[in-house]
Amino acid sequence: MILSASRRTDIPAFHSEWMMNRLRDGRLMVRNPGFRSMVYDVDVSPGNVDAVIFLTKNPSPMTGMIDEILSMGHRPFFQVTITGNGRGIEPNVPDIRKTTDAFRRISGKIGPDRMIWRYDPVLLSAGIGAEEHAERFSEICSLLEGHTGRCVFGFLEPHAKLSAKIASGALREASGEEMRAVAEALLPIAESAGMELTSCCTGTALEGTGVKDVGCIDEDTMRRSGIPFTRYSVPQREGCTCVKTFDVGTYGTCFHDCIYCYANPASPGRRTSDPDSLMLGDSLREGDEIIKVGKRQRLLSDF
Repeated sequence: MILSASRRTDIPAFHSEWMMNRLRDGRLMVRNPGFRSMVYDVDVSPGNVDAVIFLTKNPSPMTGMIDEILSMGHRPFFQVTITGNGRGIEPNVPDIRKTTDAFRRISGKIGPDRMIWRYDPVLLSAGIGAEEHAERFSEICSLLEGHTGRCVFGFLEPHAKLSAKIASGALREASGEEMRAVAEALLPIAESAGMELTSCCTGTALEGTGVKDVGCIDEDTMRRSGIPFTRYSVPQREGCTCVKTFDVGTYGTCFHDCIYCYANPASPGRRTSDPDSLMLGDSLREGDEIIKVGKRQRLLSDF
C-alpha cells in the first residue's frame, strides 16, 4: 500500500504533528469523501505501507522529522510544488528560497531519487508566457540542481469550482500551442540541470516535444525504488496515469488559499487538526461504517 499524504490537503505544511503521531501509533482513520458514511481504519505500520508520498508546497515543518520516519522503517518520498506564482496567486505559500532550502535538506537525508519537484500549474496570461516561465523555471532549477532528478509540470485544470474565475478572465486554460511552447522552453533548462522533465495530464498535446506524460506518482519511480504498485481501475482525473495510492487527507484543511485550488470549500469553514486524533479535521459520527484496511484488505473503491 502506498500512502498519499496528501492530494486533499497539505499535511507537511499544516498537519505534520498529526501525521507523525499517526505513524508512531501505526494507525489512522480517514473518511471516504465520495461515500461520507464510510470510514477507513488504516494500519499504517511499516509492514503494511510500502511508501509514504508527501505532497506539499511547504516541506519545512517536516525537515526535523525525516530521521524518525526513516528509523521507523518507512520509505518517504516528497513531491514539492514550487512555482513562484506569487502571493496574488498563492497567498500563503512561502518564498521559493525557504521552500528550496527545505527541499535540499530533505533530499540530503532521503536522496534525490525520492524527491520530485512539481512546477504546476503553469498559469498563462497576457503578460506571462513561455519566455517568462522559462526565466522563473531556470531560477528554481538553479536552486534544486543536484537535489532531484525529476520535474513534473502541468497546466490549469478547469474544475467546477473555478468556473466563475475562468468566466471572468482571472484564470484561463492553456491552448495546445501554448502548452508546446512552454514544454519546448523548459526542457533544455531541465536537461542542463540534470533533471528529467515530465508532464501531468497533458495527454497528446506535447507529443514530439521530448516531454513524456507519465503522471506525478509514476510507475518508473516506483519500479526504480522497488515499490510494488497497482494501477487505478478508474483514473483520478482525465489523463491521469499515476499509480494507485491511498489518500489519508481531508478536504477543507489546507490554508495556502491558492486561487486555483480544488480542495478547499468556496465558503469559510475549514478545519484544523487535533494532533492526537485518529482523524484529520474530522471525527466519527453515528451510523458510520468502519472498514479495516491493511496490506491484505482490499479497498471497496479507488478514491
